[in-house]
Amino acid sequence: MKDLPEAAAVFLRRPVVIILIIGIVIRLVLMPLLTHGYDVMYWALTMQHVQAGAGLYDINGFWYTPVWGYMLSIMTYLSNLLGVADYGSFFDGILDIEGLSVPYTATVTTIAFNFVVKIPSLIADILVGYLIYKIILGKTEDEKKATYGFALWFLCPFVIYISAVHGMFDSIYVMFMVLSVYAMYKGHDFLAGASLSVAVLLKIFPAFIVFALIAYLAMKHKGDMRTFRNRMLTALLGLGLMTLVIYIPQILDGTIMDSLKFITSRTDPSPAVEAVEGAWDTLVSFGMKFVIWLQPILFVLTGALVYIICRRGRGDTDKIFFTCLMVSTAAVFLWPATSQFLLMTLPFLICFIAMYDKRFIIPFIVITVGALCLDLSNLSIFMSLAVYTDLLDPGSVVSLLKWMDQPLVMGLTKQYVIMILAGAAEVIGTALVLLYWIRHEKEARPDA
Repeated sequence: MKDLPEAAAVFLRRPVVIILIIGIVIRLVLMPLLTHGYDVMYWALTMQHVQAGAGLYDINGFWYTPVWGYMLSIMTYLSNLLGVADYGSFFDGILDIEGLSVPYTATVTTIAFNFVVKIPSLIADILVGYLIYKIILGKTEDEKKATYGFALWFLCPFVIYISAVHGMFDSIYVMFMVLSVYAMYKGHDFLAGASLSVAVLLKIFPAFIVFALIAYLAMKHKGDMRTFRNRMLTALLGLGLMTLVIYIPQILDGTIMDSLKFITSRTDPSPAVEAVEGAWDTLVSFGMKFVIWLQPILFVLTGALVYIICRRGRGDTDKIFFTCLMVSTAAVFLWPATSQFLLMTLPFLICFIAMYDKRFIIPFIVITVGALCLDLSNLSIFMSLAVYTDLLDPGSVVSLLKWMDQPLVMGLTKQYVIMILAGAAEVIGTALVLLYWIRHEKEARPDA
């Protein structure tokens, strides 16, 4: 028993444990105090409707498949367990912000609610980091490289911001996506299919890794069609059964079409956009439609890239697999994406950096800096802190938002200028992933 404290001390001194503790502490501090009110407000409204006995799609504005709704329902029970009854309130004193060019809301969620609603994202961040660590350690047998990969994810300011500040659930679908890859990598095909189903039904983008998964099985069992077919069927069974289980409530109450609003609501202009006459807002509205229409083209593009990578690849099947995953998830975002979407690219980029080529840290930095700058242009993150504590004055936050909304150049506000520059950095970062891949491939070829 005397050795137990010493063993605990050795464990706590491990770099990966120290990184874990630091990352958790940073998140725990930020989670309650800072938040994007416009998104988190809808989580509060959805949870209130669930508590009142209403269905997920009885509230206008819940534009997601039921998976996130189920998670919000679970969080209503957690809120009750923790005694969090007040989710937020409408404040007349900050009503002016709802008239600004960027969508803001005068309904501000409470400190306690902000904390509760972000707990799943905190857990997801930890699990994604753990999976990255296990993948790198299993491939390299080098704990330093595995710890480095874990740190790139868990201490990345952009990753921390999305889960601990923004309040979106992108870390959660990324967790299921990476779990799908890890499960297939380890031969657990049913779990791989089931995990991919959850990931895709949280947000559609993980569907773009399907070519990499198929290619991996094809390479792994080249010449053994029976094993390839059996593994594919097992994965498809997991995907199909999980999708069916998720959609049983919607099948029973006839709200399947409502659950697809995450697509249709993006192609139809909202009343708020239709009411705005500015050229920039029209461009934004058209841009969203264009991005939706672009997805089939990008889907074909990722398939073509995977085919090229596999055809040119030699030797290491695992390296080809992770190259396909990295390139596929980067190619999806060759447009100025909403920042949180880019979270999907990072795990496979990090794995490639730690396992194969540390020079890919450059596109990693460009992507994360661009995405973080895009997020930080939204100063409404301080509103909960201002209205529920004495640390900030709500009037000062309103003044900052109005100042950011003033024209700077060509009729564009300061905030839009920052968003344009940050979006450009995001595109450059994702393009750099492809350019670095091309260079890496040329250097690896014997005739290079």
